[in-house]
Amino acid sequence: MYCAPAILWFEMYRSVGDDVAYRDRTERKWMDWAEVDARPFMLYLQYLTFGGLRERQRQLEALQEMWDICTIHVTLGKMFHRETVVNMLGHCKEMEVHMEGALRLYNISRNYKPRNNVANLHILRLTGLQ
Repeated sequence: MYCAPAILWFEMYRSVGDDVAYRDRTERKWMDWAEVDARPFMLYLQYLTFGGLRERQRQLEALQEMWDICTIHVTLGKMFHRETVVNMLGHCKEMEVHMEGALRLYNISRNYKPRNNVANLHILRLTGLQ
């Protein structure tokens, strides 16, 4: 947990309201883990790293590649943990100060997995309803 970006810590605590009550036996077993496909995660880390290094062009290139890969793979249904990937994209939109885009992505994520999805917390946080 200590080596993961802080925004992904939310992935481990993704319940809102009565979500926990709807977990089946299998979900209870793995719900405290954050899982995501390796390539989008690597690009997300590059986006964060290049931002920290103030290498804006490389940061935007990492974001664009992440967007392209995710758009193609999610559309084709070849991406696992797609709600987590879409949440990472939403976080990038937040860092780009594009809150409407972030909310749109969090809503897409919530459509993939309505319960036990940290997107619910992000939506509440961004809309000030939390």
